[in-house]
Amino acid sequence: MENLDLQLYVNGKSHASLAAIDALNAICTERLQGDYRLEVIDIQLDPDRAEAAGILAVPTLIRSWPLPVTRIIGALTVKSRVLAGLGLSNL
Repeated sequence: MENLDLQLYVNGKSHASLAAIDALNAICTERLQGDYRLEVIDIQLDPDRAEAAGILAVPTLIRSWPLPVTRIIGALTVKSRVLAGLGLSNL
């Protein structure tokens, strides 16, 4: 599998943001064994970057590599939904 390039947009230390970070870290550790790059972007600290990426709601996870780019918007605590969105449901 190719390295995954992921950007997770969150809103500070909100409950939803912390839950998304925890859930995504667990999935990446379990399924990707280091074969990924994850960048967490706080929209409060970097609103220009969020605007440039077209972020309308948080948390939003963007898989920018491999193509095509995919987005998962909203709760990332449903593991099957995240795996399907990342293209990992059959691994």
